[in-house]
Amino acid sequence: MKAQHTFRSEEREKLEIVASLLQQAGYQITSISSSNENMTFKATRDTVLSKRDEEERINQLVHHFGILSWSVTYR
Repeated sequence: MKAQHTFRSEEREKLEIVASLLQQAGYQITSISSSNENMTFKATRDTVLSKRDEEERINQLVHHFGILSWSVTYR
């Protein structure tokens, strides 16, 4: 299954760090875009074997870097 994560933060630097880490782990990353005070980017992973493992992995990054919000869609 495929996972697409959306990350949102007011701090571009935090998003750049998370995007870089995910890219090194094999995720496809979009450019960071601005909307009002928030910035977002999307990270896609083509092969996810376990939703639980995927969400735990990403949740650790979100909490560690204090990302404002994060969501995931599976296909």
